[in-house]
This record gives sequence, structure tokens and C-alpha cells, in this order.
Amino acid sequence: MPAELRSTHPVRSGRINASAALHAPRSAVRAVATLPFDALRFAYASAVQAGLLRRSMLASRDVEVRLDALEKLVLGPIARTV
Repeated sequence: MPAELRSTHPVRSGRINASAALHAPRSAVRAVATLPFDALRFAYASAVQAGLLRRSMLASRDVEVRLDALEKLVLGPIARTV
């Protein structure tokens, strides 16, 4: 069977795919755990668009570096990587 036709769903293919079964909950936890950091990024971008903060590539970089470090500190091994 061609790879693009094979199901990656853990149960749908008729057999339990252990790696897919373990990956799904992990990715769901990661998605939920990263929401506060995405919300902070959105809040910063909104403040810049509203004119509350000045537009600056350097300031944007600094905010992203700090948020990335905070995310890695708080989430540890489940933090996103580049």
C-alpha cells in the first residue's frame, strides 16, 4: 500500500500504531501548554498594532528571545524547538 494511503490514526487502520498512539496525546499536551506563550506573543503584536508600543525589529526580537527562554524554562522537555 502506498505511504500516502496508509492511515496514521492509531486505530483507524485496523491495527494499533503504537508510535502514533503515543504521539497524539503528547502533541495535544504541547499544544495546550504553549497557549499562554502564544497569547503573550499575540498581546505584544496587538499592542504594537494599536500604537501602544513602537514598531521595532530589535524590540520584537528581544521579546521573542525572552518568551522563548521563559517557555523553555517553564515547559522544559515539552517546549517547542526551532
